[in-house]
Amino acid sequence: METKIYHCMNPEENPLPFWMKPAQAQAQPQKEPELDLVEQFKKNPDSFFPDFTVKPPKQFSK
Repeated sequence: METKIYHCMNPEENPLPFWMKPAQAQAQPQKEPELDLVEQFKKNPDSFFPDFTVKPPKQFSK
């Protein structure tokens, strides 16, 4: 376990706990992946289905 020393006289030297750090990385707007997936599906719906779900063409017996 790591212990940290906190200075009462100079609070600028104190390390900030992770829960008190600004959440700038989390607050950034993110693109909605659902919309991207919808657009991808509209362009190429076959790419979302694995090959094993595709039935092979019927072979006619002679």
